[in-house]
Amino acid sequence: MSRSHYILKRIGHALLVMGLTYLLVWTIIFLMPGDPVRNRLDNPQNPVPPEVAEHIIRYYELDRSGLEQLLLSVTRLFQGDLGYSLANGIPVTELLAQGIQSTFLLAALGLAATLVISAAVALTAVFAPWGPVRSAAAVIPLLSLSAPTFLVGLLLLQVFAYQLGWFSSIRDEGLKSLLLPAVNLGIAASPPITRVLIQGLSDAQRKPFVNVLRAKGLSEAAVAAHVVKNGSIPTVTLLGLTAGGLLTGSVITEVVFSRTGLGYITDQAVRAQDGPVVLGVVMLVAGIVTVFNLLTDLLYPAIDPRIEIYDKSSGRGAAQEKTREKVDS
Repeated sequence: MSRSHYILKRIGHALLVMGLTYLLVWTIIFLMPGDPVRNRLDNPQNPVPPEVAEHIIRYYELDRSGLEQLLLSVTRLFQGDLGYSLANGIPVTELLAQGIQSTFLLAALGLAATLVISAAVALTAVFAPWGPVRSAAAVIPLLSLSAPTFLVGLLLLQVFAYQLGWFSSIRDEGLKSLLLPAVNLGIAASPPITRVLIQGLSDAQRKPFVNVLRAKGLSEAAVAAHVVKNGSIPTVTLLGLTAGGLLTGSVITEVVFSRTGLGYITDQAVRAQDGPVVLGVVMLVAGIVTVFNLLTDLLYPAIDPRIEIYDKSSGRGAAQEKTREKVDS
């Protein structure tokens, strides 16, 4: 199977996952007993003006059969129309656009913080020359995993914003305002990556090729570089999943640091039972996670040439990973 065929097959799987996700979430929201749209908009406490509420009710055409509603919804989806929020009448695409930029930037910085924290702790736990230092570094992921995200965020605010005054907890200081939330995300997301990286580096360090490299006269820094390259492969998959998860796992962080990103919008939509917004967020997240998973699969051969995603010799066969063991003669 050629690389292009493999990629097309993976894209087909991704589209299938997204289609099934949309069908499942749409069914739960719109085909449950009762009229979720009208019941939400007819609520006396709903801030949506009556004329806007009536327009939204007509828009969803809930008097049609379930199949007709689904086909209409899918048609609008391909047109970029995700419907209207039941909480304020704003188009879902506008709400997502308002939150996605802030969340993308925060997630990118959070991923960078995760990489720095995981790499620093793992390298210390594996390569530090002193045993007590290695043991202490190996305990850090467990401590980070045990600390609640909101508690770590409040501690960061208390120390760096209220006591030291390095950051403002109220004003928007641009990129500077994202540093504390990014560190908070990094601390929360780093433990599993750190543990997998420590295990991978420890296993790679015991492989025979390490002794061969030392016998060839390579420096310890060069040997460590080869160990890192071979030991980091299992981490790539987890890192890809983490990158997608950071976009949706920032709800608590955005609430603690008063940021109105995608996580905050999701939290408000769930609280308000705003089905169209929840559906839009789910589809956006499904697409992002699927793309990250595809990129992760394609990144494996770049890290280790022994891993192939297709059979070069025959040009056919199943799209699967195949590892060839190199034997030094």
